[in-house]
Amino acid sequence: MKAKTLQPGRQVHAMLVTTGTEINTMSLNSKLVGVYASCGDVRSARLVLAKTGNPNVFALNWMISASAFHGFCEEAVGYFSLMQELKIFPNKFTFSIVLKACVGLMDENKGKEVHAVINRMGFESDVSVANALVDMYCKCGSVYYARRVFDRMVRRDVASWTCMICGYTNIGHLEQSLVLFEQMKSAGLEPNDFTWNAIIAGYARKGDCNGAFALFSRMSRERLVPDLVTWNAMISGFAQSHRAVEAMKLFQDMLVAGIRPNHVTVTGLLPVCGLMGSIRRGKEIQCLIYRMGFDANVFVASALIDMYSKCGSVKDAKNVFDQIPAKNVASWNAMIGCYGKHSMVDSSIQLFERMQEEGIWANQVTLISVLSACSHGGLVEKGNRKEVIRVKPDCS
Repeated sequence: MKAKTLQPGRQVHAMLVTTGTEINTMSLNSKLVGVYASCGDVRSARLVLAKTGNPNVFALNWMISASAFHGFCEEAVGYFSLMQELKIFPNKFTFSIVLKACVGLMDENKGKEVHAVINRMGFESDVSVANALVDMYCKCGSVYYARRVFDRMVRRDVASWTCMICGYTNIGHLEQSLVLFEQMKSAGLEPNDFTWNAIIAGYARKGDCNGAFALFSRMSRERLVPDLVTWNAMISGFAQSHRAVEAMKLFQDMLVAGIRPNHVTVTGLLPVCGLMGSIRRGKEIQCLIYRMGFDANVFVASALIDMYSKCGSVKDAKNVFDQIPAKNVASWNAMIGCYGKHSMVDSSIQLFERMQEEGIWANQVTLISVLSACSHGGLVEKGNRKEVIRVKPDCS
């Protein structure tokens, strides 16, 4: 759709240039910036903006939005700074999108600078701007400041409550998130799918499967239909808590409910087969994976390797590994770990060396897997070999 829109836009731009039509006007240039930016052609949008002597707020909003959407968050914040330098007044849309760019940078301080401008211009009373602030602070890990903004809001909508609930669940403050959840309902606002999913996922992620299941059951009692995200959160939570039988039962219930699984579902379910030591179940899930076309997903394939490793079938794990078209470091790690787990030290080291030869950067998990294989095989001298190993720097 974007490509279909972009081509006519380019044709009109070319016609204006070739006919000598004056295009260096604020209104026309802003529209051209909007056409290119909305179609994802950030480079052309930049070129048009550069020729605009006095860009208006709409042109700069388009540039902030397109830059942030395509991952150029530093550039997006830069356009906001340019807006300040040119003394162009931002609008509420400006603040919402530049705060998303601050989230992309995980830069709370930059977000606070934007917050100061919002306060100075009196926009904090706008619900959409306040919601963007709450969301930014929560995602940047500063729930304290998010709550300060939330508490000052005169009017809150469903998104306001959901953002704040998500903030608490993400840091494991489940009691506080549940208090807000009940307050939201008392205020006459019905939680939406995002709200329910956030709080259920929070309980499941923390290992409180009983709490998650209580909320999950409550959804049905309130005549709400759990969606794929809800089911995935439940299955993953029970799997991570080693409640394999219940996780498998949830998956079966999900299929009965007519919910089509995705790659996240099967990636969360495969560890269950490993916990149960059930190759039969694992092969059933693998058949589903092939039927639904998830076998090309490298993370699903890596989870399959790990599952077969835990079930004791190195042969099946290797078959999956060999069929991965574009292996990433997780795939190599899973297979190296599989060999190590089954005391196939030489195979583990040979695969590690092949990984190096193919130019794949090892990470800490790779090295731990190789060293673990050496210790399982009692080959300390191989673990102590001093060689040049390409290890990807830890950027965390």
